[in-house]
Amino acid sequence: MAKEIPSHLCKQQIERIQIPDLKKTGQIFEMKYPLFLLLFLLILPFGYGNTLDRTRTADTLKLDTHEIVPISDSRQYIRIKGSVENPVLLFLSGGPGDTVTGSMKQMFSKLSEEFLVVLWDIRSTGETAKLGNSKPEFTQELFERDTRELTGYLLNRFGKEKLYLAGLSWGTVLGFYMVEHHPELLHAFIAVSPIIDQVRSEKMSIELLMKEAGAENNETAVSELSLVEVPFKNADQLYYSRKWIFIKEGNSLGKKKSFKKYVYNWSATWLELFNEGIQTNLFESLPAVECPVYFIVGKNDYRTLYTLAEAYYKDLKAPVKGFFLFENSGHLIPYQDRARFQKTIIDSILKK
Repeated sequence: MAKEIPSHLCKQQIERIQIPDLKKTGQIFEMKYPLFLLLFLLILPFGYGNTLDRTRTADTLKLDTHEIVPISDSRQYIRIKGSVENPVLLFLSGGPGDTVTGSMKQMFSKLSEEFLVVLWDIRSTGETAKLGNSKPEFTQELFERDTRELTGYLLNRFGKEKLYLAGLSWGTVLGFYMVEHHPELLHAFIAVSPIIDQVRSEKMSIELLMKEAGAENNETAVSELSLVEVPFKNADQLYYSRKWIFIKEGNSLGKKKSFKKYVYNWSATWLELFNEGIQTNLFESLPAVECPVYFIVGKNDYRTLYTLAEAYYKDLKAPVKGFFLFENSGHLIPYQDRARFQKTIIDSILKK
C-alpha cells in the first residue's frame, strides 16, 4: 500500500551553494533560506558560472544548478538542469557508490531539454562525500528512506504531483522500492539494466563463464570462478566474478592490477549493502505494480542478464509497461549508447 510522504518535508529549508570549483578548492559556500523565499530564489542568478539561465523561451524558466539539500539526517548534493515547467526526472545511479553528477552534459543533454533532470550523489559518494556527514550503518532501508525523502522534496519544491524516476543497475533496487510503496508519486519508473533476481543472474553468469573457460582450457578462469559464491562472501569473490565478466565483455579493465585494488576499496564500503539489495526476487515480491514501468536492457549485459528482465517484464502486471532491448549494448547503457538511451526515453516514454 502506498505511504504518504512525511509532512515535515513541506517545511524543510533548502540550502543553495555557490561552488567556485569543487574539485580544485574543496570549498563550499552555503546560504540558507526559509521556504517562503523559494519563489524569490528561483528568479535570482546564483550558483557558480551563472548557473541560473534567466532567458525565457516559450515562457519557461531554466535552471542549471548545483545544490545541497537536507535528506533524512544528512546534507546531500544534487545537480539540476532543465525547465521548471517540464516534468521532473530523478536519476538513481548504480553501484552502489557510482556518481554521474559530473556528466550532465555528456549523458543527459537531450533529456534536460525535455525534463527537469535531477542527478544525486548518495551518501559517501561524489560531492556528498565531501560534506562531513556522519556515517550511520549502511542498510537498504536507509537508502530507501533517502530516496523517498528526496522525491518528496523535489515534488514539494517544484509544485509537482508526480515525477519520472529512472534507475541504473543497483539504482533500480531503490526504484522498485518506490514503485512498490509510492506509485502515486511516479509518472513512470524506467529500469535500466535492472536488478530483478540478481542472485540467480550472478549464478547464471558464472555458470556461463565456467563453461566457456572449460571449453577454452582456461585453467586460471576455472580455478578463480570456482571460488565464487553468491551472495559474495568477500572482495576476492566479487573480484573474480567481475574480472572474468569484464574480460567477457571486452573491457580491458578486468586485466589490470588497478582493477583489483578498486574492487577491494569499493567492497570495504559497499559490498554488504550490495549483497543485501541483490537478495530480492521481484518475480515473487513484486508481481504487480500500480504505475507504468519501462525496461531498457542490453543484450550483451553479463552483470544483470537481460533474459531475466525480459521474463519479468512478460509476467509483470502493470497499467502500462514497455521493453526496449539494445542489441549492441552491455550493462552501462547510459554511458555506452547515450544518444539512443535519451531518444528512447523522450520518444517512446515521455511522448508516447
